[in-house]
Amino acid sequence: MIVAVLAAAASLLPPAGDALLDRCARVERVAAATKISGQYLVSDAVDDCGGLLGPQEYRTSDAPWRWASVTKQVVAVAVMQAVEAGRMSLDTPIAAYVPALNIANVGRITLRNLLQHTSGLPNVEDGPADAKAETLVQYRYDAPPYAGISAACLRPEKAEPGARFEYNNCDTEVVGAVLEAVDHLPLADILAKGIFTPAGMTATTLVPPGAKPAGRPGYFADGRTDDFIDIGRFGAAGAVRGPARDLAKFDRAIMTNALLKPASRAEMERGDPKLGYAALGVWSYTVPLKGCAAPQHLVERRGEIGGVQVRNVIAGGVALVVFTDRPVAFGEAWQGQGAAFDLFAAAFCPEPAK
Repeated sequence: MIVAVLAAAASLLPPAGDALLDRCARVERVAAATKISGQYLVSDAVDDCGGLLGPQEYRTSDAPWRWASVTKQVVAVAVMQAVEAGRMSLDTPIAAYVPALNIANVGRITLRNLLQHTSGLPNVEDGPADAKAETLVQYRYDAPPYAGISAACLRPEKAEPGARFEYNNCDTEVVGAVLEAVDHLPLADILAKGIFTPAGMTATTLVPPGAKPAGRPGYFADGRTDDFIDIGRFGAAGAVRGPARDLAKFDRAIMTNALLKPASRAEMERGDPKLGYAALGVWSYTVPLKGCAAPQHLVERRGEIGGVQVRNVIAGGVALVVFTDRPVAFGEAWQGQGAAFDLFAAAFCPEPAK
């Protein structure tokens, strides 16, 4: 299977270097042992390689995936581009950009608060779930449509800005509204102009509400599909759709400073230990990995909608992309064991993990 996977990857790109192919072979073995159904890619600054895994219904490497909360990482890059251009500041209250936005503490919450999930805003996940608790009612195709940010985000605050960390889709929905107000463009156009086109991500888009199909569906543990979920309703918090190779292109553009200046990337990826190493739209932390001589600094973004999970991780000049369409217990790399730890070691350590 490894030979076939790597041969398929090589047919789509110039021949990858031996070191990269070796990393891919190790990742493929770990992914197969973990029984992952989906797709993986390992990328360096020039190439990528990878393949399909498991008993999946989509036997093509070009099928688009829902990127789920990796969308937040993409949106964070768009914010940092606007900061570089002087159109906004991370630490200016967002009322300076959208004074009429009807959210709590609009005159005190900053983009840094929103990107780092310390805004204190109400949490969209507190909204009603559907009958089987598989998604929120508002994210179903058969739910009444709504415009703008989620109604849940307009409720009273849950905490003071900056007081505590709470992961929250409302935060990134508001970031999307700020970007649109500042750039006078729909978010889909902002991302296409500033990120997708420059990075060569020709098959990636921000999906509008109601669009079908909206990327590969996932499957619950009992085999049922999750195609009733309208990912377009996640907006800035989770509505990007594209093939795995486009996510590798995004990572490559980050690693080569094609989208952000080094100082902007460093600011975006500066994890705060007091917040569980949350940075701006990503998590940034250092851990020992099996097979690496020294601890590795990882920049991680993960996402999950329905049965689809994604892990997007950069360590130095190498990136790992993993999509699954069925439940996988990834665990946490910092615990020193589990699927994520083994995958990261295989991808980022120069010697075979033992």
